[in-house]
Amino acid sequence: MTEESKNDHLNNSLEQEWILSSLESGQLSEAKKQHFPRRTLRRSQMLVLWSLRIYLLFMMAVVIYQIWSGAGN
Repeated sequence: MTEESKNDHLNNSLEQEWILSSLESGQLSEAKKQHFPRRTLRRSQMLVLWSLRIYLLFMMAVVIYQIWSGAGN
């Protein structure tokens, strides 16, 4: 991360904190209730996510097998 992007992130964070601190309690609770819709993902992004899910299930099976075979010794 470059120095400029760190400063931008810090400035955005401070600005957001200032805005939230200036709201009244009713406004703050309404701002927190704001719903953001799900993001539509591209086909390649869905493929990556499903690949990670399958990998996770495979690795869970490997770990369970290793625990099971280690407990038998």
